[in-house]
Amino acid sequence: MARDSSIEQRPESEAASQVEAAEASADAAIARLEDLQRVTDAALAYLNLEELMAVLLERVVEILNVDTSAVLLLEDEGRTLAARAARGLEEEVERGFRVPVGHGFAGRIAATRQPVVIPDIENSPVQVVNPLFREKGVRSLLGVPLIAAGRLIGVLHVGSLTLREFRDSDTELLQLVGDRVALEIERSRLQIQDRIAQTLQHSLLPRTLPRLPGLRMAARYLPAARESAVGGDWYDVIELGHRRIGLSIGDVAGHGMAAATFMGELRSAARAYALDGVGPGELLQKLARFAEEEQSRMATMIYGVLNLDTWMLRFARAGHPYPLLLRADGTTTFLTATSGPPLGTMATPSHNEQEVTLEAGQSLLFYTDGLIERRGQRLSEGEAALERALVESPEDPDDRCSAVIRRLTADWEVADDVAVLLVQAVGLEERLSANLPARADELAGIRYLLRRWVAANGGTDDDCAAFAIAATEACANAIEHAYGPTEAEIEVNAGLEGDIAVVTIRDEGRWREPRGGNRGRGIPVMREFMDELEIDRTEDGTLVELRRRIGSGPR
Repeated sequence: MARDSSIEQRPESEAASQVEAAEASADAAIARLEDLQRVTDAALAYLNLEELMAVLLERVVEILNVDTSAVLLLEDEGRTLAARAARGLEEEVERGFRVPVGHGFAGRIAATRQPVVIPDIENSPVQVVNPLFREKGVRSLLGVPLIAAGRLIGVLHVGSLTLREFRDSDTELLQLVGDRVALEIERSRLQIQDRIAQTLQHSLLPRTLPRLPGLRMAARYLPAARESAVGGDWYDVIELGHRRIGLSIGDVAGHGMAAATFMGELRSAARAYALDGVGPGELLQKLARFAEEEQSRMATMIYGVLNLDTWMLRFARAGHPYPLLLRADGTTTFLTATSGPPLGTMATPSHNEQEVTLEAGQSLLFYTDGLIERRGQRLSEGEAALERALVESPEDPDDRCSAVIRRLTADWEVADDVAVLLVQAVGLEERLSANLPARADELAGIRYLLRRWVAANGGTDDDCAAFAIAATEACANAIEHAYGPTEAEIEVNAGLEGDIAVVTIRDEGRWREPRGGNRGRGIPVMREFMDELEIDRTEDGTLVELRRRIGSGPR
């Protein structure tokens, strides 16, 4: 019996069709992958946000074969969509088009977080409120939400000048593109915010520290390895007048723009309270109330006031790591007697104070927790490592800060900001060296420093007074005659030759004759109180050498 040839051919025909369909599907998948790669091109990472959106919209138009595309981003705390970039609808950006979430085509996409298709805007149940669509002759629209990390950031839509039935595959592709666009926009925006935060933070840190006789200071700020981790660490030194300075260091919880901004607010408020003469405990209590009223972030902080006449530091602590005292003999102690909750915790603000006197040669280190905290490591281990690093670091404050940070961050990626502030009382050994600005308000500091040095080396009260008076005259002459009203420095050195104390005052200015009457009495005063006085004037400056036998023996 004959067999129907069509029956035999049907399976072969169906197989060929399946192969063709599979090939077409593979080609479509490859094309889609290529389209997505164009959107996620690594080169886009080097564009700023405006350039990035312009390039992405151009590629979206090509990929979907449409005539217009636009990105609207959320503003006004999520209440409004604002046109930020457009292709074929450039006037939308130029005119500053905005639409409330929930209104119109874009507003509906944002409100529902779902794609919206309008085959014909003239016959659509979805109201189109942007007049530019009709001005440009747009007939069909497709839009998708832009979502990054579960958060809506805006809307992406495309349009056609001819009627078009957008298929499900078009919607799926645009949503995939939208997801990529959202990630790129959010990445770019976060990078911008991080750069702003880092710039803000650096602008709020002191550019220089005061130079005060008898006190050496140094500070360092090390940003986190990733820009997105830049936070709210800060330090500050405030000249309060009356031979007192304020010392502060703090750390705002969190990272990025919000943390850096709150850091600036706290630092400014702390400066204002400090300059009003508020003591450490009261200052932290005021800042705690300030943080609660602002309902902002939590922060830890230390604030202290150092008296440069008595070298007594009185400080209070708000949940911050303990300061570390390094003595001249190499022993260390964490100052743990102060307590108080961090700022912004809504806890009852109560911050007690601790006092410590900085002896000659002692250093006090303030730091933020990024220096000692490690994931998987006990806090006590970090504190022990800090003690070892401080003891084994160079004596110079600048070198000491650098060495401590380098040693404690050498084997790990810095995950959090690090700030350190170190103050060191000048040692009163046989030799003393200090540089001070050539200003009249610095004279009290040099008088007190020389009194301490003479007394530490066996001088009597009369010896202390004699050097204080004579050195003051020598420095005053350098300020008035050698420099005048300019920025310059005076170098003061002191040493012992047996029981003879030798103090030298050096400047780099050119001597000028006294101005006005009743002037020029400084040299006779110096001769009156010193056993010997030598003055060497050269083109490079003036050197004054004061000599006096000190102690209770005969002069």
